[in-house]
Parts: sequence; structure tokens; C-alpha cells
Amino acid sequence: MAEKKLILTFSPDQVDSPLTFRMAKDYDLDISILRAEVNERGGKLILSLKGTEDSILKAIAFLEDNKVQVGEVARFVIRDESRCTDCSMCISICPVRAYKLNKASWKVQFEQERCIACGMCVDACPAMALECGNHLTQTV
Repeated sequence: MAEKKLILTFSPDQVDSPLTFRMAKDYDLDISILRAEVNERGGKLILSLKGTEDSILKAIAFLEDNKVQVGEVARFVIRDESRCTDCSMCISICPVRAYKLNKASWKVQFEQERCIACGMCVDACPAMALECGNHLTQTV
């Protein structure tokens, strides 16, 4: 089973359309919504798709045919170890538990493969040791 993490950007007129539901149903995908922001200016979803590679590619084509901007989550939060004070603010705010405290060393450990690049830790870091790179490295 293949997996792909995507960022979907919806225009205001697309927010009320059940495109994500149709994508999951029509292409037999398991979808986990990792983060969602929807307001009067449109919407943004970070999600994980699981299915066959062919079904994921067809689902992406379906979204693009419906004018949804699709990008792959390919870069994550970058941590500057020299600035980090191990204050643990990132641990408390991370929705996917990408940060853990090593209780032997009292150092914060970052598991980049869990990161969804939501940026919440970047905003919360008092030492400014975290930086969020460009989420969209390419249109899929």
C-alpha cells in the first residue's frame, strides 16, 4: 500500500463541495486529515492518502481537474540544535507528537518522519530554533 502526504488548497467556491469525500470513495483511499483550515477565503488541508499508487495518482488528477491546488508535503520543520534550549514548548503543541523528551538527557528529540509541517511548533518556539521550509516543493 502506498502513502502520500499532500497539501490541498481550495478556493472559496470549492469549500462547500464534497471533493475530498468523492476522492476517498471513488478511488478507494484511506484518508487521514492531519490539519485543516477553512474560512471565507478558502481552505487548506494537509492529509495522508493510503491506497495503491495508481489510485493515488488518479485521485490527484481528479482534484486537479476540479481546480484544487495539490502539493506534496516534502519538506518539514528544520530544527537548529544550536539555538534549541530544550524548553519542550514544541512537545506540548505538536498535534502529531513529532517531538519527544529524552528523560535520560532532558533533550528534545525530533522525529521528522512524523512531522506534518503545520508550523505550530515554529510559532511556539521562544528560542526561534525551528523553521518551516516551503511546504510545496512541487505540484504533484
